Parts: sequence; structure tokens; C-alpha cells
Amino acid sequence: MFSRKYLIFLLFIIVNPVFAEQYTANVIKVIDGDTIWVKKDNKHIKIRLSYIDAPELKQNFGIRSRDFLSTLILNKNVEVNTNKKDRYNRHLGEIYIHSAKESIFVNAKMIKSGNAWIYKTYKKNPYLNNLENYARVNKKGLWNEEKIIEPWKFRRKQ
Repeated sequence: MFSRKYLIFLLFIIVNPVFAEQYTANVIKVIDGDTIWVKKDNKHIKIRLSYIDAPELKQNFGIRSRDFLSTLILNKNVEVNTNKKDRYNRHLGEIYIHSAKESIFVNAKMIKSGNAWIYKTYKKNPYLNNLENYARVNKKGLWNEEKIIEPWKFRRKQ
């Protein structure tokens, strides 16, 4: 039968909680082009949008990126899909807006509109690459700027 080692391993897998949530919340604040605060059941939750890296507020296009995201989702109900937290304890999430007319994947819209880059970990994702290439070719948002610096390079300099 099972040895003690395997039994402990199975118990660890069964008992170990996995962080994964899907919930509806109201966007109460937009910090920048890739970070928001939502309110769910009287709890405030800070969310970092997955897959994207938006310009920092002190960068060229940083304010415009934040304002684009604000116009899109501030004071609206959104669906949040999250399965992990980052090192700052923010939920890493996919954000969706659903209406009778359409559903919008906000993270993808930020890339396609030229308001964010693909986060470096996801550079090999063909779907995200197509969105970023569309924005580049059509000079959308930050791709219409002359001297734009990637946020990860900007942060390193700070």
C-alpha cells in the first residue's frame, strides 16, 4: 500500500490551499496604466493587471496611459480573474468589462491601444504579440511617441 511518505505528500496536495478567484468588483481607483483598486464586499483589493507593463507616471505617456484606463473602467463593475499574488501582495488579474453589447478584455485593450507593453515574461505569447504589433504598426498610443523608454528600463534607472 501507500508508504507514510506518499500519504503525507497526498495530504499536502489536498490540504494546501491554492489561490484562485473570479469575482465581480467595482473599480474605485486607477493608480496607473496597470494597477487599480477595486471594492468587493466592503473590502478594498489592489490589482496589478496581468500580462502588461504600462509606462510609469513620471515617464512620457504615463499619465495618458492611466487616463485611458480610468476612462475605460473607473467606477464600473468589472470581472476579475486572478490566480496569484505578486511580491507586493497585489492580486495579479485579468480584468473584463461585460455589457449587453460587448465584452472587453481590458489587459489586451491596453496593449492594442498602445497604452502598455507586453510584460517581458509574456513576450512569446502570439496573441499578445499580435496586439502589440498592431499598435506599433498603426502608431497607436505610446508607439506614436519619439523617445519612449520601456518601463522596466525606466525603473532600473530610478
